[in-house]
Amino acid sequence: MAVLAEYLWIAVCGGIFGFMYGFLIGANDVANAFATSVSSKSITLKQAVLIASICEFSGAFFLGASVTSTVRSKIFDIDLYEDEPDVVMLGMFTSLLSANLWLFIATHFGIPVSTTHDVVGCIMGFSIACKGFSSINWGVAVKIFISWLTSPLVAGIVAGCFFALVKYFVMRARNPFQRAYYLFPIVLTIGIGVDLAYVLYKGVAIVDVEEKFPPSWGIPVCIGCGAFCGLLWIFIFGPFAKKRVDARVANRRAARVAALAELEKADGVTNTQDKVEDGGFDDFRSFVYSESAKPVVVAHVSGTEEGDAAAEDVPARKSVTIAVPNGDSTNGGEESTADPSEDDPQTATQSRKSLVNRFAANTWDQDLHTQSMRESKRAQQIWAQEEQFDENAEGLFTFIQVFTASLNSFAHGANDVANTIAPMSAIMDIYKTGEVSSKTGVQKWVLAYGGSAIVIGLLLYGYRVMKSLGYKLTMLSPSRGSSAELGASLTVVTASFLGIPVSTTQCIVGAVTAVGLVGGRQSVDWFFLLKICGSWAALFFIACTFSAGVFSFAFYSPSQVLPA
Repeated sequence: MAVLAEYLWIAVCGGIFGFMYGFLIGANDVANAFATSVSSKSITLKQAVLIASICEFSGAFFLGASVTSTVRSKIFDIDLYEDEPDVVMLGMFTSLLSANLWLFIATHFGIPVSTTHDVVGCIMGFSIACKGFSSINWGVAVKIFISWLTSPLVAGIVAGCFFALVKYFVMRARNPFQRAYYLFPIVLTIGIGVDLAYVLYKGVAIVDVEEKFPPSWGIPVCIGCGAFCGLLWIFIFGPFAKKRVDARVANRRAARVAALAELEKADGVTNTQDKVEDGGFDDFRSFVYSESAKPVVVAHVSGTEEGDAAAEDVPARKSVTIAVPNGDSTNGGEESTADPSEDDPQTATQSRKSLVNRFAANTWDQDLHTQSMRESKRAQQIWAQEEQFDENAEGLFTFIQVFTASLNSFAHGANDVANTIAPMSAIMDIYKTGEVSSKTGVQKWVLAYGGSAIVIGLLLYGYRVMKSLGYKLTMLSPSRGSSAELGASLTVVTASFLGIPVSTTQCIVGAVTAVGLVGGRQSVDWFFLLKICGSWAALFFIACTFSAGVFSFAFYSPSQVLPA
């Protein structure tokens, strides 16, 4: 430690940039895992943050402590640096610095990228600049590159096939609610079973896990646990969920009837012949959800200067907003025909939000649906034209999606979080011991430190990526979102059994795209998808090159040696 005492500044700065990287992991990588659940209204953004706070932090802290970091031991030949621990310390710092920069840029523009690929590219860049291309374990690198191409396709095939079955044999059946109810035990068996296997064989930090828990009996036990949960659903939780869904849908339909009556009284409303039928008005999908999962009815005013504007021009039209009693109201247009503050002084007083409320309104308490529709006309078209399924059946799918999102979040925290904060862990370990170790577990305090940063990142900045993946790529409902999550989860678990490193981000993007394709090619924003895929390749090469440049600048710059 005395030898490396002069590098205290690297340890301090590494801790700072490590927290920043954890923040960006939460804003990008973790936001991907919850994007489908938030956009389908199974959970709100605040509820996603709460789930992540518990599941991500618990998975990282309790299951990730002794995970051997693939990034630190397999990407480059660490034996080459056995006598140069200070060089590895500097290289990990420059890698962390570069990874922060490019992940921030991607997150700022709402592009879902793999944080693991980002840091892998940066570490490869520093090692190439220091020891040359021969220092890279190209067998491992090629394996990763192949997984980038195949994992989205496999996840898409699984998710697309599953949603196609759900769409044609459940949602379009004569009694979709009843079929969805009895489909749930099957989905629970598969979802819980594979996620338990995920935690056991990829998340649990046991080196000889396959010897202690052989898959020959470990997998059947996991599936059996899922089947047991399915039985609990049928006999205990299912009847309760049925009553809750029925009551929620009844309230929404009553709200539509009340809204139509109010619209008939509103000034300037002439088109009141629309019927409250099949979940909305005839002219457009007028029944929407607010971010708090409370229904809001938005009806368009005819006779505006826009005339008979198309559905995609809705944000520019005047509207009347009527909220459900005891719910939050959301204006579907840029103008409102009513100003509650004029009639209710108390409402005007409450509208003066405190600093905390204003901060919340710009971070975790945003209406992402409305924002996304205003930012993307193509998203408006996709969401307006997609088929709507039975509300009761969709209501049942919210339960499975929330549970699946929780398990995925826990598994992500158990493994991927430990790998992505590996550079900071390596810096701290080298500074403390003064030597390089090829197999060093991530320290507990680093996991707690990184887990806190991840939750804060999701809370304050995760909404950008959620809008991209959850709203702008395709239309998502609870049945669609749960299918995408199940497809992505199955792909990641299978790859883990085979020892193939895959990106959870790429898997969920492939799954969401395939679910959209079930509704036809017009259901996917292909230009936006191309931008996402292009960013994956560009990010890796740019991060690798930039990291090599930063390391070379710090390591090879001329310096003056002062006389003793």
